[in-house]
Amino acid sequence: FLLLIPLIALLNGYGVEARIRRYKWEVKNEFKSPDCYRKMVITINGRTPGPTIRAQQHDTIIVEVTNSLFTENIAIHWHGIRQIGTPWFDGSEGITQCPILPGTTFKYQFVVDRPGTYVYHAHYGMQRDSGLYGSIIVGLPDGESEPFAYDYDRNIILNDWYHNSTTEQAVGLSKVPFQWIGEP
Repeated sequence: FLLLIPLIALLNGYGVEARIRRYKWEVKNEFKSPDCYRKMVITINGRTPGPTIRAQQHDTIIVEVTNSLFTENIAIHWHGIRQIGTPWFDGSEGITQCPILPGTTFKYQFVVDRPGTYVYHAHYGMQRDSGLYGSIIVGLPDGESEPFAYDYDRNIILNDWYHNSTTEQAVGLSKVPFQWIGEP
């Protein structure tokens, strides 16, 4: 009987070797002009959108986030990634985690349990509209094949983009009467 346990575990996929995927991010304000209009944006390692996280099912993701913004807290939400056993890494600032204060570093660590294409984004104020977002691509483990044939993947990520600063947007949205972005 004891000899059958390793065989059963192997047949259930537990013999698949999961990897640890490490990322080190610095989040800061920079002037960029992605649509030829120069404005202050939030970048991850100088990029907006931020870098794509690539992993395979069952891998552990470790993202060390340093908040180099001058006055804003941050939190990153991993949209669609189930935080089984790690609810404190969900990125809902004030609910599942404390914010990452300016000048501090926080380490997110979680397992991606389902293949698919996901998105991460800021979960604090209007930072997502300033560029603090990116994609997560989780593939099948080595040796497993996709159920449908295709030639290649193209990853397209869309987000709202305004020429007004997020501070100006927030002020308008807080006005009485309410002022939507771009309306007089």
